[in-house]
Amino acid sequence: MVAIARAFWPSTTPIAADEPQSPSRRAVLIFASLFWAYVALTNIVYAELMRVEVQEVTGGMVFLPWQQRLMQHALMLPVLVACYLTAVRIGWTPVWRRVPQQLALALVFALLMEWAMQVGELLLHALFGTYTDPFGIRTKGDWAVWMSTTLTALLAYGFGLALLTGIAASRRYHEMRLRNSDLRRKWADARLAALRTQLSPHTLFNVLHTIQARIKGEPEVAESLIASLGDLLRGLLQSGERDFVQLREELQFAELYLGLQIGRFTDRLTVRVRHGDDVPTVWVPSLILQPLVENAVVHGLADHSGPVRIDVTWSLLSSGLRLEVVNSVGSGNTPGIGGFGLRNVRERLAVQFEGRARLVAGPRDNATWVATLHLPLLREWHPDAAVPVEKP
Repeated sequence: MVAIARAFWPSTTPIAADEPQSPSRRAVLIFASLFWAYVALTNIVYAELMRVEVQEVTGGMVFLPWQQRLMQHALMLPVLVACYLTAVRIGWTPVWRRVPQQLALALVFALLMEWAMQVGELLLHALFGTYTDPFGIRTKGDWAVWMSTTLTALLAYGFGLALLTGIAASRRYHEMRLRNSDLRRKWADARLAALRTQLSPHTLFNVLHTIQARIKGEPEVAESLIASLGDLLRGLLQSGERDFVQLREELQFAELYLGLQIGRFTDRLTVRVRHGDDVPTVWVPSLILQPLVENAVVHGLADHSGPVRIDVTWSLLSSGLRLEVVNSVGSGNTPGIGGFGLRNVRERLAVQFEGRARLVAGPRDNATWVATLHLPLLREWHPDAAVPVEKP
């Protein structure tokens, strides 16, 4: 049955979202052949066993020879295949029209079973000389046998059609689930790309303002900042093409951005980014720190003229990786918790980790703001994988 189900739709054939899929002719042929072989075998075995028992009791022959039943089922196999192909093609909707058509097909097949028995008897007579005048005068017993044969065939046909329809529906449901899963993955990729696209112009806008403020008064410094901006753009392009980067690269990028900000606010901004040889080889979402350090600069310097300190640290915990961006703020200056940067980070975490990562942002005290990322510990990542491998 697994082979039949796999044959219903070739895996290389694309499935249109608005087009109902039907089993292929090959699948219907395989299914009908196997199903009808089972029906023929059970029918012959049952009839032979009953024939032996009745013959021992009565000494007469009530059931026909097994060769005749085998011929009957062999003749009906093409009819069964044709009926099932027609049934699959016409479907079941609209119900008021299709159900009567399906019943008519079943009835035609069932009525032909007795005729197939008679034709089989003629063929056996022609081949082996076992002729008993199958088209002679019909007795009440003959009509009773015809009726019982018709009802039995009707039940067998209906059971096979129900099984065929069930396998087709199951396969269709499986294909729908695969397609929905693929669409969800593509939607997540598109959403993630959109979030990164939103991030880059926002970052560049702030950096360009930094450079603009130094062009007239300190052109050498502005030139140095432009060179740093080139490195930042290169990092943006490289990180934007990947969903995940190593923690070391993410820290270096954050330090590069903060270095540009120090060029503008030399007398006010102090930055410390924890990096070095002890940085673990783990993977984090690309540009995930960028909105947080950007917020730290913007909100840390807002509404006051005092010094601002920004610390970017990391720590390995039993529950995963923790990244922290801590910045001082002016007295009474509390950043909002629903700004662009924080919203961007939360949406990316939802897309990439589906609840296994979170961002917690808020004041530690009146003069300190802390944004903390809690991420799974991801040791391995391959470009073809949507999410890195999480290992303890």
